[in-house]
Amino acid sequence: MKSKHNITPMFSKSSKKIVGKLIVAGDKSISHRSLIIASQIIGTTSISGLLEGEDVLRTADALRSLGVNIERKSEGNWIVEGVGVGGLSESADVLDMGNSGTGARLLMGLVSTYNFTTFFSGDDSLRSRPMQRVVDPLLQMGVKFHARSKGRLPLALIGSGDTMPIEYIMPVDSAQVKSAILLAGLNTAGKTTVIEQKPTRDHSEKMLAYFGWQLETEKLENGAIAISIIGKQALQRKDYKITVPGDPSSAAFLAVAALIVPGSDITIENITVNPLRIGLYTTLQEMGGNIEFINKRIEAGEEVADIRVCYSKLQGVTVPASRSPSMIDEYPILAVAASYATGKTIMHGLAELKVKESDRLTAIASGLKQCGVNAEIDGNDLMIEGCEQPYGGATITTNFDHRIAMSFLVMGMASKNEVKIDDASSIATSFPNFVELMNRLGANMYYDASDVVGQEKYKPLTIAIDGPAASGKGTLARRIAEHFGYSYLDTGSIYRAVGLKLIYSAKDPYDKRSAIDSALALSEQDLTNPRLRQERIGQAASIISSIPEVRTILLDFQRNFAKSPKGAVLDGRDIGTVVCPQADIKIFITANLETRAKRRHRELQGEGIEVVYQSVYDDLYERDERDAERNVAPLIAAEDSIIVDSSDLSANEVFDKVVAIVKNKLGKI
Repeated sequence: MKSKHNITPMFSKSSKKIVGKLIVAGDKSISHRSLIIASQIIGTTSISGLLEGEDVLRTADALRSLGVNIERKSEGNWIVEGVGVGGLSESADVLDMGNSGTGARLLMGLVSTYNFTTFFSGDDSLRSRPMQRVVDPLLQMGVKFHARSKGRLPLALIGSGDTMPIEYIMPVDSAQVKSAILLAGLNTAGKTTVIEQKPTRDHSEKMLAYFGWQLETEKLENGAIAISIIGKQALQRKDYKITVPGDPSSAAFLAVAALIVPGSDITIENITVNPLRIGLYTTLQEMGGNIEFINKRIEAGEEVADIRVCYSKLQGVTVPASRSPSMIDEYPILAVAASYATGKTIMHGLAELKVKESDRLTAIASGLKQCGVNAEIDGNDLMIEGCEQPYGGATITTNFDHRIAMSFLVMGMASKNEVKIDDASSIATSFPNFVELMNRLGANMYYDASDVVGQEKYKPLTIAIDGPAASGKGTLARRIAEHFGYSYLDTGSIYRAVGLKLIYSAKDPYDKRSAIDSALALSEQDLTNPRLRQERIGQAASIISSIPEVRTILLDFQRNFAKSPKGAVLDGRDIGTVVCPQADIKIFITANLETRAKRRHRELQGEGIEVVYQSVYDDLYERDERDAERNVAPLIAAEDSIIVDSSDLSANEVFDKVVAIVKNKLGKI
C-alpha cells in the first residue's frame, strides 16, 4: 500500500506572546489502549476525550474488522461494546494501520491467541519500522509469522488457539512490546511475565487494573521490574466510563513555545502527569523552566493535573539515559528548547530515536544545524550548543514525521528568521488542530501557497460562503480556494459521498450501522467521485440524512475540514451560522429569484438537460420558501456576514469583490 497524502509545506515566524488556558487533545497512548482493552471486557465502555487523530482511528477501524462494535457518538465521545477475552472474529481484510506503530504492535499481541491468520500492513513509514521486537516474544508463545526481513510489514500473523505463557526479559525498553505481551497473556492459560530493565510507560497496566484484571508487579534484586498477568481471568459483566486525559507529548510543544516566546504564560488543563511520562517537564524544570503542576487528581487510575508554563531563560543541562523511556517522544521538542538555552545540553541514550517514524536523531541534528545551531551526534548521544536565539531561515525535511514537523514549527516562533517545513500533513496523525490552536494563541504559522499562486503566500483563513440555491456560491467558493491555495469543501456533496460508499459496497442505506460506519470512513477523496450525481446516490443521501448520528458525524467532518492548516473555504447552507460560526470571513452571496432561475436554466441546458424555465423558477421559489421556514437553522445570513448581491454582477465581478474582501482581512491591501 503506497502512502499517499497531500504535501503541505508550512511556514512559522515570529510569534506574539501566548497567554491563556487551553486544552489539548486526548493522550494518544491512552486513547489506543482505551479502545483495545475496552474491547476485551463483557460490557459497554463510554470513552470521552478520545484523540481522533489518524493513528487512533486506524486502531478503531481494525477492531471493527475484528468484530468489535465501536460507535462514535460525537467529537471525542465513543462507545465500545466489549466482546470479552476470546471473543474476536477473523478479519475479512488486511488491517491497514496507516502510520500507527502503537496500534499495530498492540493488536499483534491481542490477535496472537486466536486460531486464525491476521494480515497487517501500513504506510511507507510504518512498513519501514522494525516489528521483530514484537515478533520474537510472540514466537516463543507459539505464534507463527510470515513477514519481510526484521519482521517488517506487511506480515501475516498466524495465531494459535493454544499459546503458551512465557517469562520474557525485554532486550529493549519498549512499552509497546510489554503491552503486546500482556495483551497476548489475557487469553493465554497460565502466568505470563514481562521483565523490563528500566520502567516504561505503564498505561496498559493501569488500564487493565481499572477494568478489573489482576496483575502482579515485583521489583527484582537487580532493579528490574517483573509484571505478570494470569490469563483467562473471569471478569463480571460491567459498564465503564473513561475520560482520556490530555497528551503530555502534545502539550510539550505548547510548553516549549511558552518557554521560548517572551511574555508567554499558559495553563494546559487536564494533562496526564503519570511519572513515567513527564521526563521532559522534569528536564525543562532543571533547565530553569518556570513550570508547575496544579490541581492534581486521579482519573481512571491515571495521575492528572493542569500545567502552568511561563517564559523563562533556560540553561543547558545533561539528560541521563535513564530518563529516555519517560520522554522518548519529546526529544525533538527538547532539542528546540536546548537551542534557546545558554550553554551546552547533552542528551544520552537516544538509540530508540533511530527507529521511530523517521531516524529522528539524524533529523533533529540536521534541522538544528540548518537553523544555525551547533548540534552533534556521538553514537547514541546528542550535544546541542544553545545560542539563545537561533538564526532560523531553513527549510526542514520532515520525512512525514509529525513530531519533527511540530518541533520546527515551534522553533520558528522565536527564531530570527522564519522556519519552513516541507510537509505539515503528518501532524494530523497525533495533533489534528495543532496549527489552528497555535495560531489562535498568537503563533504565525501559515500554508505555503507558492505552488498554487505564483510566489504569493497567504496566512490560512476559514471562509464560509452561504447563500440560496443557484446564487453562484459553489463556483465562487472553488475559485476563491484555488486563488488563495486553500482547501475547498462542497458541503452539499458529503451526504451523497456517504450514500455512494453504501451503494457501491452493496449495503442498505436504511441500515443505520452501515450508514454510521460509512460516514465515519468518509475522506476528502470520496468527494471527488464522478458518480456522486447519479440519481440512486441522491436517493441514498436523502435516506441517510435523516439519521441523527450521521448528521452529527458529518457536522464534525465539516468542522474538522475547516481546521485545515492550508486554510479552508466551505460553501453550502448554514455554513456561517451552524457549521463554522467562528469562521474568519463569512460571505452570504445572493441574487434575486429571477436572476437565479435564469442562471440555473442556462446551467441545465448546458448539461444537455431540456427543462422549461418556469419549472426551474417554481422549483427555486419553493426551495426558498422551505429554507426560510425551517424550524431548525433557517437559511439566513449570519449577523457578522458580508452580503454580496450578485443580481447585477458578472461571475468575475463577484470573484474580484470577494478577493478584495479576503485580501483586506489578510492585510494585503
